[in-house]
Amino acid sequence: MTESELIRWIRNQKQDESPFVLKGVGDDCAVLDPTRQSRLVVSTDVLVEGVHFRRRWMHPYFLGRKALLVNLSDLAAMGAIPAACLLTLTLPPDLTGGFFRSFMDGFLEEVRRWKAPLVGGDLSGGSSVHVGVTIWGHLETGEPVYRSTAAEGDAVVLVGDVGLSAAGLNLLKREDPTEVAAIRTEKDLAAWAGDSFRWRCLKAHFLPTPQIQAGDWLRRNGFASAMIDVSDGLRIDLQRLSGDSRLRFEPGSRIRLDPGLAAHISEEAALTGGEDYALLATIPGDRLERLRTGYPAHLPEWRRIGSLRQPDADEVLRADQADGFDHFGRRR
Repeated sequence: MTESELIRWIRNQKQDESPFVLKGVGDDCAVLDPTRQSRLVVSTDVLVEGVHFRRRWMHPYFLGRKALLVNLSDLAAMGAIPAACLLTLTLPPDLTGGFFRSFMDGFLEEVRRWKAPLVGGDLSGGSSVHVGVTIWGHLETGEPVYRSTAAEGDAVVLVGDVGLSAAGLNLLKREDPTEVAAIRTEKDLAAWAGDSFRWRCLKAHFLPTPQIQAGDWLRRNGFASAMIDVSDGLRIDLQRLSGDSRLRFEPGSRIRLDPGLAAHISEEAALTGGEDYALLATIPGDRLERLRTGYPAHLPEWRRIGSLRQPDADEVLRADQADGFDHFGRRR
């Protein structure tokens, strides 16, 4: 079974309903209201050695930073602000010294930067490294944005870049991993990269930028009708966004990719490689012009890539039919 099929099986299992659960399985985050006066947004993610990263070409300091950053991306898709986190860390016994300290240096650096204090978790021994993070977020005002609430005619916009992380991974596969694994500062990694584009690709892979500010701004200002973060590849996450709203994506002009990508990966790889952590949002047509004129200049660029329409009667809207990273199929 594919990852999408496993998730669909879980969603179909009946559970006792709770008045505190506003949104359960099936979005970037669950939404809870334990006091019936607030919106608590929560998500969890795991990084597994050999699946999401390879220790032989990634310094534990970068791994620690990335572990929090990829979880923050789920909050961005709901328009939420970080509040706190839990960390579950499994380590082989020989990594409880320098590896552990370097990992925690990186993790806590991002905790402080994003104001998401580490409030607990669990440590365990094992044969390989597993990193699990649970992240909580909150909304200062209003309601979260779901991936299932888009409407026919909404424009689909992309915030951030896609393909750079896949190109960074491709670079790592072609280089001596022992050199990369010894690098722990951004300055040294940029010097090793050799040019600005290669550095952008490596940074996108090691240290992705969660679109917290853009997601929060789009939600607070009433622009986004639905949102999802791009973690498994633009193509499959676009299908998830449109399919959960029971609509079909109608592409506009060709998706504009960074021209430097052509020398490193194919267009197909850029659209399906995953780990971009960009943001997809749907914007009702009557708000699109206001978005063009009112979008803050300090936020990452957005561009329209298409719109949503009603599907034909014989169309099946399922994300497992789209290309993208699958945890039970393709491996990094």
